[in-house]
Amino acid sequence: MSEVLIQMEGIEKRFPGVLALDQCHFDLRASEVHALVGENGAGKSTLMKIIGGIYRKDAGHVYIGDQEIEIENPRMAQGLGISIVHQELNLMPHLTVAQNIFIGREPREKIPFMMDDKAANKESIRLFEMLNLQLDPETKIANLTIAKQQMVEIAKALSFNAKILIMDEPTAALTDTEIEDLFTIIKQLRKNGVGIIHISHRLEELKLISDRVSVMRDGRMIDTLLTKDASVDKIISLMVGRTIYESEPELPENPSQEVVLEVRNLNHGKALRDVSFDLKKGEIVGFAGLIGAGRTEVARAIFGADGFTSGEIYIKGQEVQIKTPKDAVAYGIGYLSEDRKRYGLTLGMDITE
Repeated sequence: MSEVLIQMEGIEKRFPGVLALDQCHFDLRASEVHALVGENGAGKSTLMKIIGGIYRKDAGHVYIGDQEIEIENPRMAQGLGISIVHQELNLMPHLTVAQNIFIGREPREKIPFMMDDKAANKESIRLFEMLNLQLDPETKIANLTIAKQQMVEIAKALSFNAKILIMDEPTAALTDTEIEDLFTIIKQLRKNGVGIIHISHRLEELKLISDRVSVMRDGRMIDTLLTKDASVDKIISLMVGRTIYESEPELPENPSQEVVLEVRNLNHGKALRDVSFDLKKGEIVGFAGLIGAGRTEVARAIFGADGFTSGEIYIKGQEVQIKTPKDAVAYGIGYLSEDRKRYGLTLGMDITE
């Protein structure tokens, strides 16, 4: 059996009026992917924040190896070889890849306060080689896809010599191809002896990547199973506390033929060439294609986020001029961007605004 990297016994955490964690037990072994699942509010993030030193436990014991440890803060956790790749990535968009990896502990030149960029770039390349990644350390983070930014976070974690890596919903914003690339890196980390805690709502993934799966519900650790012995139905039942029966939604016998959106011969440079399609009332139309095929560009053009050089857009048979997102909203069109935080939200405003 592999070495136990971290063991948690009887962990409790209280917030005002809430027992967030109630006598939780958890452990992680070297070269293991241990999946952690549960509904929203089950306590997954709270438990991981205790491991990462973000929260302090109120009761219970944490062991690193065979030594009991009180993880007091994130810096202490990093010193113990613990790193977290958060769902909300913690990167600075206008700094380079290498600068993000080593921020706060930059290699220094002989001149005080000057970062040794060459040394940082060289060490970044070494980390990328460990992960079989092709990344330019001098690229600005803002110019990378979400998937590539996630790889930078993983490289940053390894730069701390992480032996325990917590990944919170790492596949939530990735395409199938990007997920395959991520899983390849996870398998490489396992070979290097890293233990990985993988938090996900995509239960089908667990069979592909994890060795064990632990299920939380209402702040309690309900069960830990070998993934090979745990069906998706079993995991769901443990998550919700009852048996869930699969059902198929009823499709209308006579689907509507009313066309609510028509796009005709949409063109925009090399990104879009003669794109045409219809959308009927009550219908879902999917767009498939490789990265760079133009799927996002079509959506942004229809929504008025990007212009187009020629073509027509019709709403319920009437040609419309959509020059800005404000125009699109006025015609009843909504847009959920791939990167919700960067393109879909104004973070300085409250929810109502």
